[in-house]
Amino acid sequence: MLVRNKHAAVTSEARALFVGSVGFVVLGGVALLLVGREPVALSGRGSAGDIAAIGTAVLGAAAVVAGCLQRPTPVSPQFRGGRTRSAIDVGALALAHACMFLLGWLALFWIFQQAFIGAVLYPVAAAVLVGGAGAISAYVAYLSALGMTAYRLAALLAGFLVTGVLTSMLTAADPLWWQKHLSALGMSSDVSGVTFNFTLIVGGVVVTTLAGYSTATLAASANTPAALHRVRLLEGGIVLIGVFLAGVGVFPVDERFGIHTLVASGMVVVFASLIVRIRALIPSISPAFAALGWVFLAAIIVAAVLWFPVGYYNLTAVELIAGLLIFSWLIVLIRNLAAVDADRLGADLFEADRPAGPQIQRSGSGQPVSNATDGTAAEP
Repeated sequence: MLVRNKHAAVTSEARALFVGSVGFVVLGGVALLLVGREPVALSGRGSAGDIAAIGTAVLGAAAVVAGCLQRPTPVSPQFRGGRTRSAIDVGALALAHACMFLLGWLALFWIFQQAFIGAVLYPVAAAVLVGGAGAISAYVAYLSALGMTAYRLAALLAGFLVTGVLTSMLTAADPLWWQKHLSALGMSSDVSGVTFNFTLIVGGVVVTTLAGYSTATLAASANTPAALHRVRLLEGGIVLIGVFLAGVGVFPVDERFGIHTLVASGMVVVFASLIVRIRALIPSISPAFAALGWVFLAAIIVAAVLWFPVGYYNLTAVELIAGLLIFSWLIVLIRNLAAVDADRLGADLFEADRPAGPQIQRSGSGQPVSNATDGTAAEP
């Protein structure tokens, strides 16, 4: 029987502060060694921003691994697929956090450089600032991994995809990329192209991890082979969406046009199939969510028709609409699955706390007879 630690939250915060302090010391010391004795810029090649971004990516990934290892086993049903599946899940979380910190700190230091044009940092100031970035990143990453849930993972995925795609858009060498299609961002080998493709690949891996998190409780509570089979079908559909999303980044449109188009179309097809079968896969899901899926699917179809053959707008708009609706639906799906789990847990707790009380049986003559242990008879 699991004994609850009454000071678990306090212990977690204390450990997170320790991890953050280590991050400050380590990254601050590295920055002091790399900067040397000369002032350094806030952003740009060899700047404090570069050191902070790369350093926080490494520290954040390490903090995520530490947080996952500290998770209590009884409350981690999502890591149920053995060591291989657990390693993949932890690796995906670490990679997603690392990329978020890398892109986020690069963007933030670039904004600071635009606000303080011509400003430089002296070695000690640079070390303190970079160390502070390391402390914040390590602290946040550790607590994020320690309390990771399906909903938090979905929010992390959304933030990561938005950050990566926007970074690719802002750094695109061709300012008119949007006149072609969204995949044009991944055709170049510069920072924009690498960022776009890498964002899709990591995002796809995170979606596959999300599949395990979101269906863990459903699988654990399935009481018949048919129910478990339905859960596996739902999990497999989400995994396929992640695989196809990663495939879009692995196969750039200018190098593998056929495969790129196939995996991009496959993602929409799997999404549509899940919408059509969602009530059959999860009978307890709300009708409102099922109707929302049909609305999203209809919106994608209308957007595609407005592109071809109507020609109202270009392919980029269709891709943006489809991507936004697909991942919005995934996030709402996570919330609805969490609601189903909460209702089931509430019902189980109600049954567990319900007092048994004396049960009344009737004798052969029809008179009530109590089965109470105190020897008293029941009232007629």
